[in-house]
Amino acid sequence: MGIHQDNFTMLSELERLAAMVQDPQRRLELGAVEWPLAMMAFCLLISNDESRLDEALEVYPLFLSHTEETARQKSLSLLENFIKMRKGEGWRAFIPYALSDTEPIAKRAAGLVILMAKPEEGERFTGVQTLVKLLQQRADAPRALLAAIFDLADLRVEPLLAPLQALPESRLGELLPASMANRLSCNWILSLLKQRPELSTLVTDSLCAMANTPVVMDVVVPVPVWSFESPKVQPLHGWTPAEYFARMRPELEPVLSPEQLEEVKQAYQA
Repeated sequence: MGIHQDNFTMLSELERLAAMVQDPQRRLELGAVEWPLAMMAFCLLISNDESRLDEALEVYPLFLSHTEETARQKSLSLLENFIKMRKGEGWRAFIPYALSDTEPIAKRAAGLVILMAKPEEGERFTGVQTLVKLLQQRADAPRALLAAIFDLADLRVEPLLAPLQALPESRLGELLPASMANRLSCNWILSLLKQRPELSTLVTDSLCAMANTPVVMDVVVPVPVWSFESPKVQPLHGWTPAEYFARMRPELEPVLSPEQLEEVKQAYQA
């Protein structure tokens, strides 16, 4: 269904589809062609009411069952363009996609939460704060949320990640490793080891899994992207894995066993 069919403007069509999604009977009338725009419309409708997130998560399985992944990617792209045009208004509409879809879509949606969120109370990285709270509060929050934060590779967000180091070991085991090695992800892992040395096995396994990257980067990312005329990631530093292992070694040696240290050394080709 085209968004201008029956003389509807885009906003009117979104309102109509959102109303259908809210009605348990009418939502069953939605077909595969209508669902991508309908899910986008419903997520926008409830985006400013955090108490309705579970309602969106109840609806999302229907969206999954009626659409292919390519259609859901298109839905997310439409939502991205819509929110970008409105300078971040409605950015929480990405959250149901981040919590409920396949890993590629969930990670992309979580990344959009970071990049599109409007600054609140003087905090530029409102989106990171939101994802951290979801990871703390929801056992169903997927690894993709932490992966999106780590992939930012921007050290400015490191203080916002501190609360995650208090998560139970079993939960951390579900979330790690979340990304390739960069300065942000490695710093966080090293800080976790310092705070909780009993997690040395998890840290060792995570660092080894993260090592498959040609360059360990430290960058600055323009956030929110809609506030910049030509947003570009600014590289600050880059190290080979071996060089970065040398940076980490003084913090690893006091805690890891010789065998664990050797595992990390080999993974980083040092």
